Amino acid sequence: MPRRAPVLLLLTGLLLGLGASPASRADDLPPVDAIPPALLTPDRLGDTTLALLWTESVEAELEGRTLESAALRREILSRRPDDVHTGWRLARDLVALGEALPEDARARRLELFHEARSVASGARRADPHCSECCFYEFASTARIATTRGAFRSLNLVRRSGDLLAACLAMPPPVWTDTAWNHERANLYYGAAVYFRMLPDTWWTERLLGVRGDRRKAASFARRAFDVAPDRVDYRVELGVALVCLEQRDGDDAAGREGRARLRDLDALPDRLRSDPQDRERARLVLAHPEQACENARALKLE
Repeated sequence: MPRRAPVLLLLTGLLLGLGASPASRADDLPPVDAIPPALLTPDRLGDTTLALLWTESVEAELEGRTLESAALRREILSRRPDDVHTGWRLARDLVALGEALPEDARARRLELFHEARSVASGARRADPHCSECCFYEFASTARIATTRGAFRSLNLVRRSGDLLAACLAMPPPVWTDTAWNHERANLYYGAAVYFRMLPDTWWTERLLGVRGDRRKAASFARRAFDVAPDRVDYRVELGVALVCLEQRDGDDAAGREGRARLRDLDALPDRLRSDPQDRERARLVLAHPEQACENARALKLE
């Protein structure tokens, strides 16, 4: 693998199979005026039309009809442009749609990622405290850079790092779709991949304002794993990060734990469309541990 590959690949695999996440909420929410905008769903606003559109969008998302879900959420935003929750949820839909397209559909992928970035940044302007908005602005920006090619998008790579730092400095996201899908853990996973793939060199820090950090990557991977230990992607990322520590820093204990995590997958269900890819990543790193630090999904050199 060329030495420049980590700069290109540092943003790949950040998005966690987002299109597969169902959306549901418990009914024990506080009064509307006490709910932060990022958590306030349109069905609680007292508008029958918005409530119907929202319910249909959630049903579409649950059934994997993400294109329909996104269309319904665009309709909600056309009626309520500053709706923060709909904004970041639409951004998540759009990222998922872009991720599901083949690699050669670059123009359409970029169109979706740019729309996601615009929607997420708009929601974040409406509520600067929205951690979920921050994360999806980071995620969409990262995917634009990856799709265009990181060497052609150094400003976007740098912007991704700035956004990640801002997201991590905020109170972590709290939205949870299910017992296994937490936006907080998604943020930690994205940070783990970012810090593992970014080269830990002086010139990287000079160029981008940040450098890789393998121990920080492993720490974030563990935090994602601790939130949802039965997620295939979180467990694989923790295993890969720990094996990377062994390979680069000689941490034998980390390597032993990492290999155990990578072997301990058989009892976990596949929940995301990317889970089979992550299982294959685990097999590859077990067979070739020297490749751990540069291992990620959907690698494409440009």
